[in-house]
Amino acid sequence: MQIKVSKRDILTPDLAARLKRARSPRAALEAMGLTVVSLAQRAFTSPSLRPQAWAPLKPATLKRKAAKGYGSKPLIAEGVLAQSPRIVTVTDRTVTVGSDRRVGSHSLAAIHQLGSTDGRVPARPFFPFDKNGRPTDRAKRNILAAARRALALERR
Repeated sequence: MQIKVSKRDILTPDLAARLKRARSPRAALEAMGLTVVSLAQRAFTSPSLRPQAWAPLKPATLKRKAAKGYGSKPLIAEGVLAQSPRIVTVTDRTVTVGSDRRVGSHSLAAIHQLGSTDGRVPARPFFPFDKNGRPTDRAKRNILAAARRALALERR
């Protein structure tokens, strides 16, 4: 699963203009991407960072997890998915964050972010974006702050 964030998606007009004038906008875009990665990773243990509450696990799933010694929390078994969000690419115009975890040919992150197409797995989003791809208010604030910090460092 990959999520691409471009400058026009989140930035205020003033910040977009500052980014355009920057010698290297990549640093600011990378800072923005790292913010998304951090929010996604921390959402596994901090419910307040999730775009929506996670559905509880079904009894059969709880039983399977208990037999393997994984506990009762959704999406947390060995921590592999929680550590998988990362920056995939950064250009002068966009940063792409994503996860490379797969189950067969299916993106594990996409299944949990959006829910399965057959409805058997409910959405348990951890990337800080709603189902329409809009960032949460917290994500937007943090992403903008990261861009401002990166651009301020560049001016020094």
